[in-house]
Amino acid sequence: MEDKILVERLMAKDPKALEFLYSEYRERVHAVVRRFIRDDSDAEEVVQDTFWTVYRKIHLFRQDSALWSWMYRIAVNAAKMRLRKYKRIPTPVEDSALQAFQHDESMHDLNTRPDERLAVKRMVAEVNAFLDECDDINRKLYVSMELDGMSKEEVAEMLDLTVPAVKTRLHRLRVGLRERITPLHAGLAS
Repeated sequence: MEDKILVERLMAKDPKALEFLYSEYRERVHAVVRRFIRDDSDAEEVVQDTFWTVYRKIHLFRQDSALWSWMYRIAVNAAKMRLRKYKRIPTPVEDSALQAFQHDESMHDLNTRPDERLAVKRMVAEVNAFLDECDDINRKLYVSMELDGMSKEEVAEMLDLTVPAVKTRLHRLRVGLRERITPLHAGLAS
């Protein structure tokens, strides 16, 4: 179903449209929320809150942007509100390969030496620190493109940037991160 038709049906308060919206966007919303909220049950509550907010406030959606961009902002705001409520500090979650190294149970499955495990944990910490040091726009840009798989055009629209500006910022972020983790990566290779 096209977003335009979906929005019209949501505005008409069609419950089937809400079901369709949920089935189409649940995984993406969940991925966004999990970057902020580590607890599964809290994350699921925020996902539900996001869809409920979209359904209740669909009349406020200006159709000059993509539905996903609007939902993304709602999901991020809902996650941040939950964090403020519980005064938790967000920990960015990287892609699944890096995330696996953060959990002790996955480390037991690896045929690696303890010094290699430590080097990987340092690399993950360095990636998290790099993202924490980025300004909001660059962090959102990097996470949206590299982890959420959004296109340059979608990110440009979401962040009110030009596509060339998105390309330039992404390149600089990749270079900066590469420079930061290359010495750690060398430690893994030795």
